[in-house]
Amino acid sequence: MKRINSALFLATVASMALASAASAQTTPAPGPNDGDAKLHGAGASSVTNVVNDEIDWLKANEPLFDASYIATGSGTGKAAWRNKTPQLTAYGIPYSTWNTVQYAFADSSINASDLATYNANMKPAAGNGIMVPKFVLPVAFAYNPVYAKAGSTEYRFNVQNPQSLPDAVTGVNKVVGGLRLNRAAYCGIFNGTIVNWNDSALTTLNGGVSLKDPTDGATFSVPIRLVGRVDKSGTTDIFTRALTAQCSGTRYAGNAEALAYNPADTLGPNFTAARADTPYKPGSPASNFTSLVNSVGNQYFDKASGTIMSVTGGVPSQPTSATANGTGLFLLADGSSGVSAAIAADPDIGTTTRRVNGKIGYVGSDYIANAKGASQKVFAAALSRPGPTSGTYYLPSAANGAAAVGTIVPPQSTSAGIYLNTAAGDRADPLSWYNILYPTPSSGLANPNGGYPVTGTTQILLNTCYKATNFPHVVKWLGYNMATPTTVFTDPVTGILAKSNIAAVPDNWKHAITQTFLVNSNENSGGRLGDRDLWIEAASATSDHCNVTGN
Repeated sequence: MKRINSALFLATVASMALASAASAQTTPAPGPNDGDAKLHGAGASSVTNVVNDEIDWLKANEPLFDASYIATGSGTGKAAWRNKTPQLTAYGIPYSTWNTVQYAFADSSINASDLATYNANMKPAAGNGIMVPKFVLPVAFAYNPVYAKAGSTEYRFNVQNPQSLPDAVTGVNKVVGGLRLNRAAYCGIFNGTIVNWNDSALTTLNGGVSLKDPTDGATFSVPIRLVGRVDKSGTTDIFTRALTAQCSGTRYAGNAEALAYNPADTLGPNFTAARADTPYKPGSPASNFTSLVNSVGNQYFDKASGTIMSVTGGVPSQPTSATANGTGLFLLADGSSGVSAAIAADPDIGTTTRRVNGKIGYVGSDYIANAKGASQKVFAAALSRPGPTSGTYYLPSAANGAAAVGTIVPPQSTSAGIYLNTAAGDRADPLSWYNILYPTPSSGLANPNGGYPVTGTTQILLNTCYKATNFPHVVKWLGYNMATPTTVFTDPVTGILAKSNIAAVPDNWKHAITQTFLVNSNENSGGRLGDRDLWIEAASATSDHCNVTGN
C-alpha cells in the first residue's frame, strides 16, 4: 500500500502515452506472450472494427505497442480470460498457441462462476480480475434497404423519414436508415407477431404511406425474416435484456447470451455443424437461453458461401415463397460479421424474375453503413420510446447511446465519479461495475429514460498484475479510453469511437475508472482509495501488491 501521489502517477501514465521516438529505447515491447511480442485479446465481435481501429492508431503513434484481437464472441472471450490453457484452437495459427489473453471484451457481464474460475486459474499469477465498461454500444435493428430485385432492378423501402449520420471517412452526412419502429412494432417483429413488411402498423409509422417502392409494380408482400447469432453473444444479451424489459410476450424472459430455445426438445434444431460451441443444441443447459419458447429455425447463413444452410432437427426459418409471411423464427449467423453479411446479401427468395430479401436483425452499431468498413446495404431502423418523446425516433449513434446511459453513477461514487465508500456498489467487485447499470430488470440501461432504447456496454476484462513488459501498454491503452492524455479515442464527434457509432463512457465513469485502476489514488472516503490496492501494477518482487509473475 505504498502511498504514491496520484497526480504524479497519472502524469507518468500520460507521459508514457505521449512518448516520443526517443522513449522507444526505454519502453519495452509487450511480451513475449505465448510466442510473440503482442498483447493478446479475444471476445465480442460487435466491437471488432473499433478495437482494431484503436490498435492500428496505437501501433502508428506509440513506441513498440502491438496487439492482436480475435473476434470469438463474448462467451468465448470470457472463457479465454478466466482460463489458462490453449482454448482458441478452433481459430488456427497463431491463436491456437495462446494459453492466456491479456485482455478480453464482452458485451455481457461475467458472473460469479466466471470469477471463481478466474480466481482459481489466473489470480495466483495475475492478481485480481478487473471488469469495467469501455464502450457504450447501441445495438442496431439492421435491415437491407433493398427489399427486392427483378433482374438488375432494385426496389427499395419507401422510407418517408430517412435519417443520416456522418460518414466515418469523409465526415459528410449520409442516409443510413430511418425506417420507423415504435416499441409496439419492434416488440411485434421480434416476438414473431408482425411477419410482413406490408403490415398496417408499419404503414402507419411510415406516415400512412406504404413501404413499397413507388416504381415496384408487383403486389407488396415481403416476408419479415429475423436474423440472430448462432454463438454465445453479448450483443444477444443486450438485445434480450432490452426486449425482456420493454416487451410483453413469452420469448424474452431474461437477459441471456442466446435467444429463446428449448434444449429439452430432442427433435429441436442442432447447430453444432455451424459452430461447435453453439448453445443451440438439444441437451444444452437451459440457463443459456432467455426463455424456453423456441424462436429459432433450423437454418443459418454461411459466410463463406453466402448461402443459407440447414441443420438437423427443427423446422425452416425461411418463408415458403417470396410473398408468404415470415415464419417468426430466427435465421442464425456466426458473429456480428455473419449477421451483417446475411442482411446485406442479395435478395434470395423467389423466382428467377423476382427475388426478395426482407431480413432484419440485431448487430452492433459499428456495422451500420456510415461506419468504417461497413456494408453500404446495412441500414438501421430508428426507434422511439413511449411517453412524452414518443414522436422522436433515434438512430443507434454515439450521441444517442451516450444519452441512454444518462446519469447512472459508477459504484461507490458521487455523481461526479469521486470515491464515496458509502454509496451503492463496491469498486473491488468486478460484477458491481456492470450490475449498477441495471438496478432492476426493467430499469437502467435495460429500459433507458433517454436516447436510443436498445443500448448496452462493452466490458474490458483485465488483470491487476501484468508483466513489466505488458504493463505500460495495457495502462496507456485503457488511459486513452478514459481521455488521458488526449481525446483522440473519445471525442464525441471526431473520436475513433464516435466514427463507429460507439460512445465513450461518461465523464464520471472515466474519472472513477482512472482513479480506481490507473493510479494509486489519494481520493479518500473512510480511507484512501489507493490503499485498497485495486490499481494495475507491474509485477515484481518489490511491487506494492503484485508480488507475482504477472500476465
